[in-house]
Amino acid sequence: MMNIKEIAAGIDISKSKLDVCIKNHGGTVATADFSNDMMGGKLMLEFLVKHGCFEVAMESTGPYWNGLYDYLTENGVRVTLVNPAKAKAHLLNKSDKLDCNVLATLHMINQLKASYVPDHNVRRLRRLTRFRPWLVDMKTAIKNQTAATVSKYSSSVLSVFSDAFGVSGRMFLEMLAESRSEEELIKELDGLKLTEEKRRKINGAIANAFKPNLDPWIVQFSSSLISQIEAWVKILNDAIAKAVDSIPQMKGYVTKLLTIPGVGLETAQAIAAEIADISRFKSSGSLVRYSGINPTVEQSGSVKRYGRLEKCGPPCLRRALYQAANNMAFQGPENFQRHYIAVRTRYGVKKGHGVGVVSTARKLTRLIWAMLTNGTDFIDFPKALTEMKKRRLRNRVKRFDSNNENSKPTLRDLLINIHKLDPGIVQMLAEL
Repeated sequence: MMNIKEIAAGIDISKSKLDVCIKNHGGTVATADFSNDMMGGKLMLEFLVKHGCFEVAMESTGPYWNGLYDYLTENGVRVTLVNPAKAKAHLLNKSDKLDCNVLATLHMINQLKASYVPDHNVRRLRRLTRFRPWLVDMKTAIKNQTAATVSKYSSSVLSVFSDAFGVSGRMFLEMLAESRSEEELIKELDGLKLTEEKRRKINGAIANAFKPNLDPWIVQFSSSLISQIEAWVKILNDAIAKAVDSIPQMKGYVTKLLTIPGVGLETAQAIAAEIADISRFKSSGSLVRYSGINPTVEQSGSVKRYGRLEKCGPPCLRRALYQAANNMAFQGPENFQRHYIAVRTRYGVKKGHGVGVVSTARKLTRLIWAMLTNGTDFIDFPKALTEMKKRRLRNRVKRFDSNNENSKPTLRDLLINIHKLDPGIVQMLAEL
């Protein structure tokens, strides 16, 4: 027999407003709307208590549900968080008041599947690990823009450097940004640690370069911003390491994942944060589906066709698994390399690499599920490499503790430190 609740509420969440509907067996008890802030949360709690309703369902709409979820659960309300994609089938006619009404009805008759919500500390760790790729992508975009700007001067001068944004490359960019003459540039090269062959190539590139307006301020600003982002990433790395170290389960997961060749510290931390609790995945296939790296399937009778990836899980988890699989396809254990080569060969040159890496990522995901479920290390893991990765984790924790005594690794603390570095750049990013 279906277990039906006596009374339940549905909440439709938007950026600025919360629509609430309370229902019981006789129909709608009350409806109201509140602002999506602390004052609105307090008034909503009073509204729920007044009608004796402590069972609430709401969708995980963007980032707007987090504060309300924490506030209600801390005050004794049982909150069922629902995936909007799964609830969409029931919400055909889209309006806020109708949505909360339907959510309340479905919740009362137990027809909503609750999404997994990790505890506050793990969600804080997720915010940090998801913020890091955003910074890295920003740095990459600025590097590309800088390279495009310099290419107006010479399309070959930066290709001389193995890393155009390394020590020597950055110094050369600063020389270009100062709009020096060709003779001055060639003379200044003596101050860089370059081989004779590289010096000769740079001289040739400078001599054959066009002489348009280089927009030196763009190069100067970009170089400064890249250095600033690198400083932020360093602070963020320490904050993530401290957050991992303060959660025993996360620390255990990361320690196990670091024994896998091809899985670096940043990747292991991102994977652990997104998985949160391996026991919620009953099989390796369920973890693969959660990651969104399984292909869509269309079947009619005996004919089965595989399409694009579902990509229904956390993007940061897919990104981490793809990066690790790409490493393992070329430098990992032999069985992973053989698997990648076999899949790549089957699909040909045009799409073989991408399909091969994704297939390797699925194989890696199944391995991760088995390791974390059974609490085992990778078989025959390279001890020296693994210890180096673990030592890097310990060093980051120590550095965080020494720089932030008696502090907690929250995103707010990180942003305060960033603001101390350069308030002007933080303001500029806020306005983008």
